[in-house]
Amino acid sequence: MYQINEVKRMQKILLIIICLLLAPYLGLAQDEVQTQYEKALQQILQAENSGVKQLSLSRWYLTELPPEIGNLTKLQTLNLDGNQLTSLPSEIGNLTNLQTLNLDGNELTSLPSEIGNLTNLQTLCLFSNQLTSLPSEIGNLTNLQTLRLYSNQLISLPSEIGNLTNLQTLTLHINKLTSLPPETWNLTNLQALRLYSNQLTSLPSEIGKLTNLQILNLDSNQLISLPPETWNLTNLQTLILGGNELTSLPSEIGKLTNLQTLSLGNNQLTSLPSEVGKLTNLQTLNLDGNQLISLPPETWNLTNLQTLNLNGNQVTSLPSEVGKLTNLQTLTLDNNDLTSLPTKIGYLKHLKTLNLQNNQLTSLPSEIGYLSNLQTLNLDGNHLTNLPPEVIEHGTRSTLNYLRVQAEWHLQRSIISRLIGIGILLVIVLGLRWQSRRRYHKTKRKIDTI
Repeated sequence: MYQINEVKRMQKILLIIICLLLAPYLGLAQDEVQTQYEKALQQILQAENSGVKQLSLSRWYLTELPPEIGNLTKLQTLNLDGNQLTSLPSEIGNLTNLQTLNLDGNELTSLPSEIGNLTNLQTLCLFSNQLTSLPSEIGNLTNLQTLRLYSNQLISLPSEIGNLTNLQTLTLHINKLTSLPPETWNLTNLQALRLYSNQLTSLPSEIGKLTNLQILNLDSNQLISLPPETWNLTNLQTLILGGNELTSLPSEIGKLTNLQTLSLGNNQLTSLPSEVGKLTNLQTLNLDGNQLISLPPETWNLTNLQTLNLNGNQVTSLPSEVGKLTNLQTLTLDNNDLTSLPTKIGYLKHLKTLNLQNNQLTSLPSEIGYLSNLQTLNLDGNHLTNLPPEVIEHGTRSTLNYLRVQAEWHLQRSIISRLIGIGILLVIVLGLRWQSRRRYHKTKRKIDTI
């Protein structure tokens, strides 16, 4: 009996320990929630008495916001991120001097219509909630410059979104949008529009009206093509189109001469237009996960490139012109069909990462040994015969040293061969001169005897 009671006692102790360990992950107990609410109320009342302009209740584990928040009519900044709020009190609409409202990381399923009273708002952050729609009153916030709505469950936007003509940044990624209201394209002051990880199948021609756009991210949608007007967005610096169903790009892409980042990974591209060579400000070019066999010759004119990603294509070789990309720091060619590399890859003196995994390489040019800035060299999944396995196993530095010794040996052999060649040529020249002089003297003696 004693043993049974002892087992039960140990079970209780173990259960208590487990509960204590899991408590942080199970949320606060009800009395703790109440305590947090009371603390928040006390903080609000103190703020009311002191007339503060900024208030932060971030990560207070609040499930409810005291309606007294509406008394803080002088507030300009209110941070409520990282709580567990499922709704806001209508009194939030009293904060008419508010310029920044941060509600990121809550559990909001809707916004009160009174949100439309906050006409001085410049920044509204609603990232990572559970919003499925927005009230039409959102259109009253005509001073908004930044609207963050990513990581919600939005399936549509109200047409009134088009009233926010001062908006410069609109983030709508990771939602369930299949289209945008036509009024969206009235937001001609937009500089950044992020729409990745939605369910868009097409874009209207009106996107060409957003001529101030610098960042357009359409990654991970279901786009088959883009309207021709897209290529009129000549202020674009970043264009991300990865994870769609694009099969080709038009020559008009060459008009986007301010592009610094172009991401086209995980589409169905089999070629690129030669006009890509006009994007001379490009620093990052992502082409991974397509069906490219080669790149147009003009690509190698992009001498400002720092990153070139060609992973997961069908590239069989690189031209010697790759050596013109002297600013390249990252070159990734994993999972292609490369059988060799050009010796001029040794010209890429700034290269830090060279990925060549899972190709059909049997040897590496010894000139790679001169890439003194190289920190990462991945060679797995090839059949290299000019590198002993133990050299590869000892890492990048060991491989570079081995290749450099080979390169220097080849260079010395080349110099010796040239010197021997020059020596042979000199012997031939001297021999010919000797024979010529001998013939001359022989002829002269004959003439003298006559």
